[in-house]
Amino acid sequence: MMAQHGFLGVPVETFEQAGREQLADLLREGLNPESTVLEFGCGCLRIAYWLVRFLDPGCYCGIEPARRRIELGLEYLFTPEDVRAKQPRFDFNAEFDASAFGTRFDFFLARSIWTHAGKRQIEAMLDSFVRNAKPTAVFLASYLPTESSDAAYQAFLNARFPAQSGPDGYDGDRWVGTSHESDTPGVVQHSLRWIKEQCLRRGLTCDELEGVDCDSQLWLRIKHTG
Repeated sequence: MMAQHGFLGVPVETFEQAGREQLADLLREGLNPESTVLEFGCGCLRIAYWLVRFLDPGCYCGIEPARRRIELGLEYLFTPEDVRAKQPRFDFNAEFDASAFGTRFDFFLARSIWTHAGKRQIEAMLDSFVRNAKPTAVFLASYLPTESSDAAYQAFLNARFPAQSGPDGYDGDRWVGTSHESDTPGVVQHSLRWIKEQCLRRGLTCDELEGVDCDSQLWLRIKHTG
């Protein structure tokens, strides 16, 4: 797919690993075939490849403004029979509005989305979770922190990513990285303090999970308080 169409927003080296590990992570959080899942920024469907096949028909929904990426994912990673049997649903809005599906979701997922999003966009995703998630729902989101208590990981962050304005990391409004609007790669960082503050304002809890994933990102588990 990428040999034919170029970079599609995800590294080739971890394409399969990231999708497989994402399914395993969700299973540990309680995912079952009847669960309803909303994925922000589903892109060329490296995670949907696994989730759509596991979930019952109609239970997977993805939001992706770059429509062509979904079209390529469906062409290369699924057969027409797969799509007819599993009935994945997609929406192409750039506002991260999950209400487009008319469904209350058990799981929300944003893998390597907050690593490109501005704070206004992250807030929109949290608002969507508040509106469109079931009371027991879980939101898993990966991010790149501005600071880490792990000295080796902090050294990695300092070497890999340039310093960004503001104590809370990226403070711009625009998406950074390839998208429906840009062909220029890029990533951003956000502070855990700021993310937790936004969750608290919305009656949500936010916990950082242990470990770094195969794309060098940390993970957050967000839930409704109580």
